[in-house]
Amino acid sequence: MNSFINYLDQFNVLSPNHSKIYDEYTYDEGEKSYSFKIETKIENYLIEIFNNNAHSVILTGNAGDGKTRLCRSIYNYFSETELSTWPNSGIIEVPFKHGRIRIVKDLSELKDEVIFQELSKLQISIQSNHSDKLYYLIAANEGKLTKFLSQNENLKLLKEEVSVRFKDYKNNNQSLSILNLLDVTSSIYVEKVLNEWNQEENWSPCNGCAKNNTCIIYLNHQRTSQEHVKNRLVEQYRTLDYLGSHITMREMLIHISYILTGGLNCTDIKNADYEDLKNQIEKPYYQNFYGHNIEHEAFSEMRALKLFRELDPGNYSISNIDDFILNGDICGIEQLESLHNEIFNDDLDLYLGYFKKRLDMYRDHNKDSNDKLIEEWINKLRRKFFFEFPNDELFNRNSLIPFQFLKEFGGMFDNPMKRIQSRKDLVNGLNRAFSKRLVASSSQLYATTENLMVHSIVSNNQVIINEEESRADIDHLPSKFILLVNHKIDLPIDLHVFEYLMRLNSGTTHNILREDVEILLDTFKNEIIKNSDTNEYTLNILRLDRDKGLYIQDEIFID
Repeated sequence: MNSFINYLDQFNVLSPNHSKIYDEYTYDEGEKSYSFKIETKIENYLIEIFNNNAHSVILTGNAGDGKTRLCRSIYNYFSETELSTWPNSGIIEVPFKHGRIRIVKDLSELKDEVIFQELSKLQISIQSNHSDKLYYLIAANEGKLTKFLSQNENLKLLKEEVSVRFKDYKNNNQSLSILNLLDVTSSIYVEKVLNEWNQEENWSPCNGCAKNNTCIIYLNHQRTSQEHVKNRLVEQYRTLDYLGSHITMREMLIHISYILTGGLNCTDIKNADYEDLKNQIEKPYYQNFYGHNIEHEAFSEMRALKLFRELDPGNYSISNIDDFILNGDICGIEQLESLHNEIFNDDLDLYLGYFKKRLDMYRDHNKDSNDKLIEEWINKLRRKFFFEFPNDELFNRNSLIPFQFLKEFGGMFDNPMKRIQSRKDLVNGLNRAFSKRLVASSSQLYATTENLMVHSIVSNNQVIINEEESRADIDHLPSKFILLVNHKIDLPIDLHVFEYLMRLNSGTTHNILREDVEILLDTFKNEIIKNSDTNEYTLNILRLDRDKGLYIQDEIFID
């Protein structure tokens, strides 16, 4: 029995060991104890604030983002003894060289009169530039905090201070900082957790286990320890960053634990009969990642699974990839045949050789086998291919997910030249989005209504694509771009918007969140029109060029 797997079981939402709060990420079982700490930039930043630039701090974010853990870490750093349990009040103080840090671990848990009392003290401290030597560290839900401040006129000053900081973190200063953990980039921590949990010392008890070869948990550990597989798991999380989706630390730990264990433990593996083993084989990491073969109750509890379903590579048929999956070992190309035999072999997730027998039956044109093989296996095999095929030069793996321009989007980060190269395509996509017509490619942006009146023409050099800024205070990777017109009208471009515009530019289907994106683009267009200057002597329109079959810009002079 491997007690480390019992540690992972505490993150299983259906397990009796499941804990709703992973404050310390620790587990004790007799003489065995596991703990790990994810290094975060924000923790070091908080220590830096209280050591060298003391002022009050409010931490906001979703439940599970790690606010309580940060509060505990700060207490432990400045205290001579570690905090074992929080006091019933949820408030604790710790002395430090500049005075006292008053830590409120969760504002939402306090009664209204206590919240008012604590926020009033905070307001006084800010007004007096902390002359009382009292510095707050408060963990708070943004909605609860802003609502409470709005309902109490006596907290008007604090409300204004909080409001400007929520609008832009750059408004933090030496009296008060608000650090919103929703701005943390989820993918940064995934590799750290996988590396920590896949350390061989955690899995050494498995080496001598009699069930080693039929343990799907151990297989998942081995596979996700491979560098290229691990990188692709991180890559999927990075794609969520591009889509503007935030995964909390708690959700990530639950998800990664499920990737490894499939909700199973050593007892399940040890006591498995034939039917149990069949069910366990259906839980390789690439199925677990997207929540296939998971109990409905667990799926509803695991938000990350719902987000990743949009990226599921098993649902899309790409002819050359499907052909490799079904015929790669007999294609006549030595390199591909070798890779096929390496990936689609006799391992546990392929039923210890049963898949290869089914594949042979499929090739023998057995009608019953044909239907069942495609129906039962192809989606799963595409997911396996997506994570395990080692060479990105031979196939375009990303063609299996519904974002055709993911590579181009990611390539623009830290690459101004790539952004300039994409600008023309984005401008062309915007022209087609604004007019709802197939507009000819142009170096100019036309702010056009659907009646084809051009209200503003913006030259290419007035359209700038800036990368989202990095952050010094929290773990944040740039994950979107800002398209600026005339240095003042901005359009946020995440992967959804980028994909939509690039598809319009290339003349393909724009079925990526069409309504949401079009509302955003209409607002952007209206801002350009509102800020444009009209010329009373000319009228600009889009007209159909029948020879080209495209709409082009034309100018009509008015007498």
